[in-house]
Amino acid sequence: MASHFRNVTFNQQDASIVDNKVVTAHYTAANFVPKNLMEQFSKAANLYFLFLSGLQVTPKVTTTGGIPTIGAPLFLIVTLNAAKDALEDWRRHKSDREENERKCLCVTGSGASAKLEEKNWSDLRVGSMVVVRNNEYVPADMVIVTTAHEQGHAYIETANLDGETNLKTKQAPKAAFDLLKGTGADKAAAVAKCCSIDWKCECELPNEFLYTFAGNVTAKGSAGEEKIPLDEQHILLRGCKVKNVQWALGSVVYTGKETKILMNSKEKVGRKVSHLESTLNKIVLIIFLFQSVLCLIGGLSAAMFETDKNNFSKMYLPLTDAEGNALYSFIVVLLIRYFNFMILFSNFIPISLLVSMSIAKVIQIFFFYADKDMIYKGINCMPRTSDLNDELGQIEYVFSDKTGTLTQNVMDFRKFCVDGVSYGQGVTEIKRQVMFRKGLPVTEPPPPPPDAKKTSNVDLVDPVLDELLKNKSGGQYEKVKDFFFHLAVNHEVVPEVDDNGAMSGYSASSPDEAALCYGANHHGWKFLGKDTTGMTVETIDGSKIKVQVLAQIKFTSARKKSSVIVQYTQDGKEYLKLLTKGADSAIISRLEAQYLNSPETKQSMETLKEFAEDGLRTLCLASRQLTRSEVDDWLQKWNVASLATENRQDKMDEVSDLLEVNLTMDGITGIEDRLQDEVGETIIKMVEAGIKVWMLTGDKTETAINIGIATGLLEAEAGSKGERPEFSTPDFEDAEGKFKPTDMTNKLKTVAAEARQTFTKGDMFEGMVMDGKCLEIALQPENEKDFVAICKVCRTVICCRVTPKQKGAVVRLIKAEEKAITLAIGDGANDCNMIMSADVGIGIRGLEGLQAFNVCDYGISQFRFLQYLLLVHGRWCYRRVAILCNYMFYKNFVVVLPQYFLGLVSGFSGQKLYHDALYQSYNVFFTFLPIMVFGVIDQDVSKRVSLLYPELYKAGLQGLYWNVKVSAGWIASGIWHAMCCFFVPYIVMANGNITHSDGKANDIWGMGFVILTLVCIVTNVVVLMETYYWHKLVTLGMGLTIFAYLSGNAMITGVMFMMSSNLYGTMFRMLFCPMIMAVILVGTLCAVMVDIHIKGLQCCYFPSIMHKVQEKVIEKKI
Repeated sequence: MASHFRNVTFNQQDASIVDNKVVTAHYTAANFVPKNLMEQFSKAANLYFLFLSGLQVTPKVTTTGGIPTIGAPLFLIVTLNAAKDALEDWRRHKSDREENERKCLCVTGSGASAKLEEKNWSDLRVGSMVVVRNNEYVPADMVIVTTAHEQGHAYIETANLDGETNLKTKQAPKAAFDLLKGTGADKAAAVAKCCSIDWKCECELPNEFLYTFAGNVTAKGSAGEEKIPLDEQHILLRGCKVKNVQWALGSVVYTGKETKILMNSKEKVGRKVSHLESTLNKIVLIIFLFQSVLCLIGGLSAAMFETDKNNFSKMYLPLTDAEGNALYSFIVVLLIRYFNFMILFSNFIPISLLVSMSIAKVIQIFFFYADKDMIYKGINCMPRTSDLNDELGQIEYVFSDKTGTLTQNVMDFRKFCVDGVSYGQGVTEIKRQVMFRKGLPVTEPPPPPPDAKKTSNVDLVDPVLDELLKNKSGGQYEKVKDFFFHLAVNHEVVPEVDDNGAMSGYSASSPDEAALCYGANHHGWKFLGKDTTGMTVETIDGSKIKVQVLAQIKFTSARKKSSVIVQYTQDGKEYLKLLTKGADSAIISRLEAQYLNSPETKQSMETLKEFAEDGLRTLCLASRQLTRSEVDDWLQKWNVASLATENRQDKMDEVSDLLEVNLTMDGITGIEDRLQDEVGETIIKMVEAGIKVWMLTGDKTETAINIGIATGLLEAEAGSKGERPEFSTPDFEDAEGKFKPTDMTNKLKTVAAEARQTFTKGDMFEGMVMDGKCLEIALQPENEKDFVAICKVCRTVICCRVTPKQKGAVVRLIKAEEKAITLAIGDGANDCNMIMSADVGIGIRGLEGLQAFNVCDYGISQFRFLQYLLLVHGRWCYRRVAILCNYMFYKNFVVVLPQYFLGLVSGFSGQKLYHDALYQSYNVFFTFLPIMVFGVIDQDVSKRVSLLYPELYKAGLQGLYWNVKVSAGWIASGIWHAMCCFFVPYIVMANGNITHSDGKANDIWGMGFVILTLVCIVTNVVVLMETYYWHKLVTLGMGLTIFAYLSGNAMITGVMFMMSSNLYGTMFRMLFCPMIMAVILVGTLCAVMVDIHIKGLQCCYFPSIMHKVQEKVIEKKI
């Protein structure tokens, strides 16, 4: 049975475990060609054209004289893709080489002979002992045993892991550090002493969890054997940078692809494909079936003609052998002609479609990046894919996080409550927005005195508090003093030091923690620093208190609280206390009964609700006195749990629950996180555009509702625009506070029945509010349909107190049930699930690191940029790509159908109409540039007008540019244009009609040249008819296309006449003939006049919102 743990002996390399070499490259020099070809020809389109190339070299079937003319463009496309893949992989190889050849100090030898040598990162193995110096990156995941810091600390920057640049504290296990004391900052002495000890480590197997680690190490030296617990504080992860300490010594436990950062760097399964591209494949299949039917009709007609004995007498047709019998049987002729026409009609499916669309999308994202309106503090919009540009123009649902997404994630200590008394005046920005929307007057308190103390991340003004702290007396002062002392002690904040050694601020992984520490500092309780035994706090009277930390119980998402056991002396009195800080749901249930029911606590709960309604982020602080025997007994259990290798966290949680009981409330904090600029305006515009905006947040219900009102998601008065059902856990609890799922399910079904009736009437609910516990019930399989039925009639849905897993589940449910195109936007690790679950994921590069930014499809720096991304660029791209795809099919119908019409008048003989070189140049040179310019830059209206009329976005929601009806219209237009391009020249030039003054009849190649000329003119004119934004690039593209056509034909019919002697002089003969020029003019007018009239009728009698807006633009009303 496989072991669940890894055993590591320090300073002994384990060659049986994967090495530290990083390989991200996809190919090698040996396998590139076969592997890349296999991947490229696994695509149906490439296989199709390869099959056609095979037909072109097959005798009897070929119509190209055995020359694979399709092979050239196919080779070009495959080569270009291979070159792109090779370039990308070369960059990966280069990056791998740079990474693997980085240098680090590695311990070699053992005992007294141990020394330090520089080695490549790739040479490290599990068990290698490494010294990481200041400002060096950690080469592999390693357990620290000692550092040059006097308390064994190592400060690290984790920007490569999570994007956070603030320093985090790691430390050597105290017992291990004590074993190596006496070496000071001398790393050679530390290495020698470390190697004299036998270290055996047992730790968990490699996993992707960045913030957890469990293990223990047994140190066996001259003083005996000691087992030391290890956790996430004792491990340095690959990619972190060591800062503010000369060196750190440790042993490698995970290498290479088993390191946590690389296990988090696995490629996402599958590639997100836009809905337009998905339906594109279906259209290609339909056209292929249509092509096959035409080929079958042509094959059957030809077989019937060539095996009909009545035609055997036509000596100019080689239908019989020397004995007068048919050359081939009916079936053989059918097969030959079927494949003849398959080759002739090969362009029904444009070989350049996917390439053209990909190129257009890649160029489009440059405009995303360069948009000056989407730059904030030097950070541009960062598209991480081009595949979903058009998807941005069809978004039906937007799922948004709150903190750091709708808000700035810049926390200010704004208010607090102690013993029922609230401190902090003024109205928060969110509350101000709510009052404004409700039509209530907003009164502001007088500004603070000019000489008032100013502290970063603190915005608390209260003369009553100032007076209380100034007098320093009374029972309330003692409670406030305990409150601030709690804030100054119960945290994981690191003081920042400037070049002069003075403290310049605080650094914390959570901006809330830093704001609380700043709040304590502002009011006189200054946290000065930590060491292995505890921390130092300076109080309001200037005295310094040494606080010994006996144990620290860290915050987890499951516990929703953190605690410390502290021992200190203040005013000559010894204290031994438990300090606990966390969410109200985690703290209130653990209060002692007499305090829970006290008037002060009840008043505090009311204040907590008021804080939440103000949009403040709240935390509850509680504590209790401990006895020495109680602590000693608990610490024994804690040490046993912390040494466990299996289910360590569960065991530690069980032990912590034994202590965190019978607490006394110390106070409540209120942290303000201000709304980002233009959040409300952006949401209102998206709603006007027909997009449903949901908010999925971990905040309390009251906070979420007020944020919803402040941002315009909800109306100020509930029910003013339809019903607003609320599902809140307290509403389904009995007298004992026990949640009753049955009651929740019954209400869900009742509201769902009402929602279905509302949907039938065509009405809407204002919105729905649901908390996490109720959402858990709603997401159960038997309740999903009811939940979706309610959501379908809601203008918005706000889910609060939700977990990251629930966020992803909601997005996936709406995608599956509503068949809707979804977008999720967030800025933190807790948003990654829904970002990856949505059709389009948007990551905000904010203060919560780069986790969301790294997994997103498009990165922005402010929520307000979403209006530019969707209403402007997304809408433009959807229209461009949709028209580009429809046009690609249209123009190939126009060029291919004349060959079918030729079959109608020639007994389906399989005769070609165009010269092969010109035919294959049609897509690549003669019609490529104009539509590409259109697909990249065309704008139906400007950016300003797009934002002024968000309703224009509904074109994407309704599929106005890409649906069966529209595509059928393009195909019908292609059929009509093909008829005009073929029959106008045919009527004038065929059957011996004379068009030239020299009296010579026209041959099929001359007529084919005129037809191809007409086709190129008509198809390019159609692009101009679709173009609204006449840029100089449009003129350039059209000019280059005309030049390519004339020069290409001149070469093939003149200089390069050896390619086809039948074409020699054809171009000049045709273009200098007045009647032929008249044919070209009449054919063009016949084709495009129908389109012009249809567009005119539509604008006059059936105008869309776009036509109305364009009319206003022309009239300069906007």
